Amino acid sequence: MKKKSILFSFILFGLFFLFIPQPTKAVTFSSGIEDNAQILGPTISSLQGQAQALADQTKAGVYVLTSNSTTSASSMARSYLAEQVGEGKNGVVLVINMNLRKVYIWATGNMKHYLSASRIEDTLDVVQPALSANDSSGAVTGFFDKVSQYYRAGIPTSRRYTVDEQTGAVTFQRSFRPLYIIIAALFALLSAALFIWMIYRRYQMKDAHAIWRYDYNHNGELQLSEREDRLVNTFITTRHIPRPSSDGGGSSGGSGGGRSF
Repeated sequence: MKKKSILFSFILFGLFFLFIPQPTKAVTFSSGIEDNAQILGPTISSLQGQAQALADQTKAGVYVLTSNSTTSASSMARSYLAEQVGEGKNGVVLVINMNLRKVYIWATGNMKHYLSASRIEDTLDVVQPALSANDSSGAVTGFFDKVSQYYRAGIPTSRRYTVDEQTGAVTFQRSFRPLYIIIAALFALLSAALFIWMIYRRYQMKDAHAIWRYDYNHNGELQLSEREDRLVNTFITTRHIPRPSSDGGGSSGGSGGGRSF
């Protein structure tokens, strides 16, 4: 009896710990500023703090990369962000190429929904003039401010969506509007009924109760003839379609845009 009581106590003790809600682990999001072109000067420490605060807010990696490379800014942005956060993961990067005088913004994961093509263009409206005026720190700060503003504004879409509080993942809900379907079905039925009524009225005789029927058997005539088509010559033409420039636009994997300054 005593052994059974001890075993029962152990079982209750185990179930108690099994059903206790486990504390959720805090998810940290990385950020970084890599000033290879050395254009940010002593403000880099302050900018790094802003980048981390923005990463915590958006639940995405936030990065700034300056360079004197001959590689295009768009290629650098795509490869650098994928290297930092992973392919297609939450993140956004601002690349400033001083050698080519190009700036590019690239967003993936949840950030590609918040930073649409038009919003990236609006962000570049702030970043580009600052870079042209040699105010690199102001350009980076303006970039942070616009990203934060658009994240608070939400995703520019009429579709319903949910955002995971821990990971920032965005899930879109399927929109189903039965009222629109019913209205469309009624409109289709009314249109078909109106069409049938118009055809019936047009081919009626003067007597409303007399319906004229066409004598297909007596008046119908069918003639068949044999025809043979022969293929004599064929011509194949080819045309080279150039690829779009990589310094603008986006793709299914992300959203991006860039300019010269």
